[in-house]
Amino acid sequence: MKLRWTSVAWSVAYLLLLLSLATPLTVITMFFLIVPGILLYTTLSTRVFLLHVAGVWLAVSLIFGPVILLQAVYFIIPSIVMGYLYKKRVPAFRTIMTGAGTILLEFLLVLLISTVFFDFNLATAIEDLLNTAMTPFTNVADSSLTGGFVWSPEMSQQFSSLTVRMIPFTMIVFSLLIAAVAHAISRPTLSSLGHAVPKLPPVRDWRLPRSLIWYYLIGVLLQWFGGESVQQGFMGTILLNLMPLLQFLFMVQTASFFFFAAYHRKWNPVIPILLIVAMLFIPPLRIVGILDIAFPLRDMITRSRR
Repeated sequence: MKLRWTSVAWSVAYLLLLLSLATPLTVITMFFLIVPGILLYTTLSTRVFLLHVAGVWLAVSLIFGPVILLQAVYFIIPSIVMGYLYKKRVPAFRTIMTGAGTILLEFLLVLLISTVFFDFNLATAIEDLLNTAMTPFTNVADSSLTGGFVWSPEMSQQFSSLTVRMIPFTMIVFSLLIAAVAHAISRPTLSSLGHAVPKLPPVRDWRLPRSLIWYYLIGVLLQWFGGESVQQGFMGTILLNLMPLLQFLFMVQTASFFFFAAYHRKWNPVIPILLIVAMLFIPPLRIVGILDIAFPLRDMITRSRR
């Protein structure tokens, strides 16, 4: 009975999240949309899961029309993938990465279909959106409100082009964030319902592969000595997405090292959090993560305590 009422509650939550897609709240709620599907798929049989989802989809289509079901399908697929992996007791890291990869592949497929069959041009759409949003700043250089700032059509074109080139990085981070949020909510919820689900190791034990150092070094050398042809070509697009992604990973490794040092040195738990906040304002601190990957800093910390 408890499980059945829990399933009904999560179906209602799923319905509310789908309804939010037609409101400005979708900017926030999209990060939680796959959670109810994960919980329902993991705790229910496939037949009962389909009945719950069908009931929710029927209700939302009656309210907003069948078009919204396209978005519902988009978010239910990663829910099923992650739910299936939870049922198989797959390690947490693999589940998160698989879920993120599914979301990323879906986006690329949607973009491909929109471009090929509906003649959708993402760069043009972004440029039109920017031009509309920045119209008040166009040709108003003498206005005291703008301080002489003028937003020209050329700036819109340049920014839209840069945005399109940064899509891979944006979607990778976006997909990882959705999958990570889903795991952070789903794992303890499933555990409370009696479904043992593997959890991620403590942050202090996270270790990234050393090969990232070589990728970063190659990227830096190409940026320094690649010339204009490399910066503007296909390789330039790769670097434009690869370097911020590597820098983000190094920041994650730095955070892991701070927690590792605090754990073994018996620091106040607030200290690593303060160091991470400082790193957000002082990006060069991520070099700690690079050194942690390249050299045995952790062995030095643990050895000194023996």
